[in-house]
Formats: sequence, C-alpha cells, structure tokens
Amino acid sequence: MKPVYIISSSCISPQASFHNENLDIPLHHTNENVFYCIEPDYSKFINPVQIRRMSRALKMGFTAAIDCLQKAGDPRPQGIIIGTGKGCMTDTEQFLHSMREFNETALNPTNFIHSTYNQINGMVALNKKINSYNVTYVHRGFSFEHSLIDAMMLIDDGDAEMVLTGSFDEMTSEHFDVKQIWGFWKEEKIDSNQLMLSQTGGTIAGEGTSFYLLSNQKPSSIAVALQDIRTLYKPSNDDIKNTLNLILKDNEITHDDIDIIMLGESGDYHRQAPYQLIREALPMSQPLVFKHLCGEYDTSTNFAFWLSTEILQHQSIPRYLISPLNQLIKPSSSSIKTILIYNNYFEQNQSMILLRLAD
Repeated sequence: MKPVYIISSSCISPQASFHNENLDIPLHHTNENVFYCIEPDYSKFINPVQIRRMSRALKMGFTAAIDCLQKAGDPRPQGIIIGTGKGCMTDTEQFLHSMREFNETALNPTNFIHSTYNQINGMVALNKKINSYNVTYVHRGFSFEHSLIDAMMLIDDGDAEMVLTGSFDEMTSEHFDVKQIWGFWKEEKIDSNQLMLSQTGGTIAGEGTSFYLLSNQKPSSIAVALQDIRTLYKPSNDDIKNTLNLILKDNEITHDDIDIIMLGESGDYHRQAPYQLIREALPMSQPLVFKHLCGEYDTSTNFAFWLSTEILQHQSIPRYLISPLNQLIKPSSSSIKTILIYNNYFEQNQSMILLRLAD
C-alpha cells in the first residue's frame, strides 16, 4: 500500500497531551498501579445537555475526534474508522448492574445504547453530518492497528481521500480488579517513574484516546507519513525477525535507517524478551519507551503513535522517553526521519508501525 499522510491529530492521555504545542510537558505519575486520563473542558466540544448523559470514554473519544477535525479546518472525511479493545466499560458495567438489580425488568436503555462499541463513530458522524464508510474494530490488542490498516486500504483503493481514524479505551475500578485477579497488574505498588526498572511480573493499567486525519495528499507543512504496518499473533522469535526484515525490504530501507524504535515495554519482567530481540536487531537505533506515561491497555499504541508523530514534527527527543537502561546513541543534532513502533500486548497481539518524515 502507498503511504498516507497525517494531516492532524488529537490525544487525550494521562499526560498533558491535549492541545499540547510541544513535547516539553509536565509529567504526571502514579503510585497506585493505574493511570487515568487528564480530561479537558468538554463544554467547548459537547452540548452541555449531552455531557451529563455521557460516560468518560464517550466524552474523551468524541472530544478527541472533533478536535482532530477542527485542527484540519473541519473537512468532511470519506470514512470514520475507530478501534477499541473494550469499548465503554463504565456504561457496560452500569447496564449489567441494572440487569441484576432490577432482575432484567424495567431497564433504562441509555447505558445499553452508550455501551455499544460503535457509539463514538455514530456520534461523530451525526455531529459532522458525515454519511460515509463507518466501521469500528474490536480486536483487543489489534484494534488500533486494524483501524489504521483499514484506513490505508480505503485510501489506497481510491475510495477515500481523507479518513478519520483513532481508538479509545478506558479503565474502571472493576475492570482493574478483574485483571488483577488474572495477573495482568503488579502485585506490589510501584511508582510509574520506576516502571522500566522493575524486575517483577505484571505492569500498571492505563487508558487513553487519540485520533488522526489521514490523507493521500501531502500537507504543505512538515508532513509525517504512515509508511507501513504489520500485525503478528503469538509470533515466534523468527516471525518477529522476518517481519522486521520484510518491512525494511518492502520500504527499501536498511537497519541503520531506523532512527528511533518506540518500544511498548511495560515493566513486566516476564515479557521483556521480544523487546530485547528488537533492540539487538536494531543496535544503532535510539530505543524509547512510553508505557510509564500512559500505562497498559488494549490500544496503547495510539499514544506511541501520537508521540512518534510529534517527535518527527518537532525533531526532538524528550528526555523522559529515553529508557533508563540505555544512553542516547544518536547525537541530538542529527535529523530524525524514521521511527518504528513495536508493541507486545501480553505476548498475543504484537505489531510494528513504520512512520517517516515525508520528503
């Protein structure tokens, strides 16, 4: 597929990423093993009458999507493609509690309607009067990646010139407790700033949403291109190496052309091996980490995607992204042209995303 260009973006995360003009942001941390988003003033994007009926996930996702379109001048894209691993957990839990409390009778349908995975897609389409291709992907750790792939295919086939794509996921206390029982999170409390130095199993929970307007037309300003994306399901080490080599070959670049590898390391000692494999395969690339800033969730690559786009546009690497296990390899004055995002979601869903500064 041909590369597509990122026209605009918007990100709501546990960091001050919303309407952030540069990457020099004050860092937030947690010692409760769970990260929650810093929420913006929704009244600037949502009718006040609607706000009180919407859950956190709906408000965050809708606001980020509308903000992304507004930054590009409110165009009308030919597609809305959104990914989510769990959807609106708050509304889902409230509806299930109501079923139990009222013995499946006299239920308020609002929570059920808002709990459906495609709720944000519909709200954006109705608000902006976009009557076109509209799809939601609920593929766990592949949800964001599949939304990107579908957007690239839609543009590559000539069915769209611009596509709004993104993802959202929220964390609730009940969902946190359930995954705690399954061993997803660390048993001991840990400061998120020390996450990458952890030598125990499990990680910290997180949430977030980000949206991107993709186009086949290169913008006049500094342009970042989504060059390639691959997904791997329960891959072996050879599968990971072969996929990396295929990306390099298909995009006519070498190992040395990868300036940065954005790694989804989560502080889980038992799941560190694949990341070490990538480090060894790309020894001249600068390794960066991001999950100590947003936590782990199904679509956490949306935060890495936003960070990588900002790095390429601003041509700077924030110190807080540099892994404490590595020193800066490339001189700060060198040009940053190519970033490879590699994420391993609990060993099952793994992906590689290649971003490049457009010529």
